Amino acid sequence: MRALELPTASQPTMVRRGLRWAERLRYRWEYRGRLRTLLQHVDPSGTVRLTFDERRRVREYWASRDLDLASLSWFRLFKALTGRVDPRFIPEEVFRVQLEPMLCRRDVASAYHDKNQLDRLFHEVRRPHTLLRNIYGNYFDADYRPVPRAAVSGLLHAGSGPYFLKPAISGTGSGHNVARVAASQDGFTIGGTVLSLADVERVYVQDFLVQEPVRQHAMLAAFHPHSLNTLRLITLRLGDVIQPVAATFRMGNGSHVDNGHAGGLLCGVDLGDARLTPFACDVLFRRHDRHPLSGEWFANREIPSFEAVRDLAARVHSRLPYFDVVSCDIAVLEDGQPCLVEVNTFGQGVEPHQFLKGAPLFGDQTDAVLTLVAARVRVGWNG
Repeated sequence: MRALELPTASQPTMVRRGLRWAERLRYRWEYRGRLRTLLQHVDPSGTVRLTFDERRRVREYWASRDLDLASLSWFRLFKALTGRVDPRFIPEEVFRVQLEPMLCRRDVASAYHDKNQLDRLFHEVRRPHTLLRNIYGNYFDADYRPVPRAAVSGLLHAGSGPYFLKPAISGTGSGHNVARVAASQDGFTIGGTVLSLADVERVYVQDFLVQEPVRQHAMLAAFHPHSLNTLRLITLRLGDVIQPVAATFRMGNGSHVDNGHAGGLLCGVDLGDARLTPFACDVLFRRHDRHPLSGEWFANREIPSFEAVRDLAARVHSRLPYFDVVSCDIAVLEDGQPCLVEVNTFGQGVEPHQFLKGAPLFGDQTDAVLTLVAARVRVGWNG
């Protein structure tokens, strides 16, 4: 083989390097703003401060791993929330800007956020039943058979309803544009308003789906019966071992979705005994000992079928070799079986998990994770 035929390492173009730099600035601006907001709510008087020794320990820990610490104020926040200063806590800004791109292949992440493809990728896994799919502007039924546009209304009327209309590729689990709908002669009825198929297409444009509601376990429904309340399991792959590192129970709070940005609450789940933490929190880390609407207490409640939920999360992650950290949203059905709702492979968010477990996200695996990330940065890993 001549020298000119030998493979050479690809180098990012100037444009790509510029885009990554701009993206990093954007995330830093966003997360610094969120950090200020959280500190104003958690420590409004500004009395929580890091001691000289605490600041030194945090700086030395991150410097020894060749990673940028971002801002020490994140550790002020952790101290205000947990009463602890552990250098292994992962600031949200650091996770999104430095760790996640080296642990998750972001340029293919959207493909795995696509709810329209999850039934193919995880065909043997319990999933919410889908009646109708819009994939790149074309319509398909549950088995991916083409559906003429004129037959869409008839297909929806064949079911019992009501349904959930949602984007197929949301990417962040925000719950945005998830609507409870019923089939009408002209298309959909949402909150008493009739929308034609053309009206829906103007909002969603393409890539959406219509699913039947999930009948969830009575214990989970008791906290907020008007939403599908799910468990988010974060799993970590190191070498050939996949293990759960954090779990939260997500529930609605006046909305039909359980997302925190829609007012939902998050409660920690002990990975060992499946019991809820004594309190839940919202996105501003305000604590609730019981659900504000149902009055259900969180302390000492045990999640049903949690071992099966853990097993499902690990099985799903094993099918995703491009991602070393994965967040699965899993419901527990009325018969106790787990049901995969969504897979999150980028923009996963780690703040509430660390707050609720009162410990660093990766725990004793933190050193190994940071060493892996630093090594990948040095060799020019394609994040």
